[in-house]
Amino acid sequence: MRSNHMKISEFAQVTGITRKNLIFYDKIGLLSPTRVDGQNNYRYYTYQQIDTANVITVLREIDMPLKEIKAYLCGRSPEKMICMLNRQKEIVQEKIKMLVQISDMLDTRIDLTQQGIDAERNIDSIALKECEATPILLGPELPADANNHLLKGWYYLLDFYEFCRKNKVIRGLPTGIIISHADLMKGIYLHPSYYYYRPVSGSSYPNNAQKPRGLYVIGQEQAEYGRGSNLYNRLLAYIKEAGLTICGNAYEEYLFDEISTMDSGQYLLQIAIHVQK
Repeated sequence: MRSNHMKISEFAQVTGITRKNLIFYDKIGLLSPTRVDGQNNYRYYTYQQIDTANVITVLREIDMPLKEIKAYLCGRSPEKMICMLNRQKEIVQEKIKMLVQISDMLDTRIDLTQQGIDAERNIDSIALKECEATPILLGPELPADANNHLLKGWYYLLDFYEFCRKNKVIRGLPTGIIISHADLMKGIYLHPSYYYYRPVSGSSYPNNAQKPRGLYVIGQEQAEYGRGSNLYNRLLAYIKEAGLTICGNAYEEYLFDEISTMDSGQYLLQIAIHVQK
């Protein structure tokens, strides 16, 4: 045996690639020993193969698939390296965008849950509040029969999730519901016009519309999904008594949902209705 050979255990120690992975790399033809002892099946590598191992390690650190690494090893060049790294950089940038979305989703969840904890202390109160315009991610407009049947309503929600997937938006935010001004004036509270996501203020989460700036009557109530009629009645009675006029849509959000509580009866619904004096 030539002196420039080393056993697999030594090669693993020098390169930082585990023995198990070296055996796997040999199996798929990515990095094979230069010699295998016919008597004891010991695998031997050369010192020159350390360079190849380093290439594999670097490319695995940037999450390049083994199949692509294998193809690249067969014909390395400076030009091919630039092309390959530019492609991989695009993939990394997409992952960064996704991680930022996840971070913003976590901030929104924390913010809404804290709002819910604060609201629980005075859950029967109704507030009249001037609100700034808020970016939202608005899904496709829903048909007239969107909530005539509970199961059908869930199917339309799945369509909203598919809309998010196509636009590279992660799920995780509480799904809001918009009840149109026209339906509010007819006393219809169970027909959503849109589903939407509302990320926390200043978020880089994607958006395509706004909850308008203006005056809102806001209230909370513990209610399961689709059980907001009582809260609507309370808010509309307040609006009438205060001499206000409904001038826009209602926005439903759950400050507590299945992510934060096991009991659906403890979900915390918040409704904000756009009004004017």
